[in-house]
Amino acid sequence: MGEDVYSVSGKSITWEDFAIQFSEMDDDWSCLCTFPHNDGVEISPSRLRSLALLGAAVVLAHNGELEERANFLPFCVPKWIRDEIVSKIK
Repeated sequence: MGEDVYSVSGKSITWEDFAIQFSEMDDDWSCLCTFPHNDGVEISPSRLRSLALLGAAVVLAHNGELEERANFLPFCVPKWIRDEIVSKIK
């Protein structure tokens, strides 16, 4: 599956340092490569979790707090945030 790469810009950050992408090695988080085109008028809980994860990653990137330089989702977002997203969106 082709994955979109989301660039995060701002401050004096270079694109290479802050390109965020869903990992193809993790099936627990759905990618957003077809969002919103294949969603119709409803967003599934799985899709909502992925949107929340991407939002968290963007904020962390702007603050310089992503856990991995490679910036692959979900791994670059701290586990406690991933756990909270999963517990709140079932």
